[in-house]
Amino acid sequence: MNRVALLIPHFNNPAGLCASLASIGPDEALDVVIVDDGSTRAPLDEAAARAAFRAQGELKFYYLPHNCGIEYALNTGLEAMLAAGYEYGARLDCDDVVAPYRFAKQAAFLDAQPAVYLVGSAVTFFDASGDRFTIHQPQSHAQIVRQMHDDNAFTHPTVMFRMAGVRELGLYPTDCKAAEDFAWFWQFVARYQTANLPEVLTRSEYNDAGISMSKRRLQQGQRLKLLWRYFDWQPRSALKLAKAGASYLLPLTVARRLKRLLGVGKWN
Repeated sequence: MNRVALLIPHFNNPAGLCASLASIGPDEALDVVIVDDGSTRAPLDEAAARAAFRAQGELKFYYLPHNCGIEYALNTGLEAMLAAGYEYGARLDCDDVVAPYRFAKQAAFLDAQPAVYLVGSAVTFFDASGDRFTIHQPQSHAQIVRQMHDDNAFTHPTVMFRMAGVRELGLYPTDCKAAEDFAWFWQFVARYQTANLPEVLTRSEYNDAGISMSKRRLQQGQRLKLLWRYFDWQPRSALKLAKAGASYLLPLTVARRLKRLLGVGKWN
């Protein structure tokens, strides 16, 4: 068994899963926990996944009886990882691809920074036309805390975390539909030191069918709930809460136009 387990939820996208697995270099040492969330239209292909995977580790497959939602798929994987005794967990989504030695670099960072329990990285979003834009998330814990009062300071498929933290904090919340990662990361930020690496270690697929686009209003509503939950009565928090409220009320096309006029690069 390796020290690191990579958690990938799967739903009707076996080709995307294989693309993600194939991007992991042969020198990486990690196991992969794949949880199928009740696929019916395009079932998971275990043989194709094993053929695509070149890293030093094994693939472990788990199946939910029906489509339960990503938070339940993620929690099924986390429970398996906790039971197996992995030291570090990491995340990736189907179709996302990783830079060379991404997992080795993040594990080495956590080894060198024992107080840090969650680390992400910069990310480049791409679609069929090529690379669209790159997001450089805040790097220091203080910067991350400030960002979390506005929006998620971590891009979900880029993170690696200590399983010891998962044992203390628990699994992904199931009461924050479409924003389970923001809720979970807030728990890490409130309890431990966190960080983001400056380099792009993951390229993530961007499309309007993704959760951030297709369930935008639900996600924005959950974001408002979380910003209120962690409201610290500072003027900064009040301003960010008001901004989130405006984003929730405005149609996506209007929000994008306003943010572009204001020169805001992160406009989802």
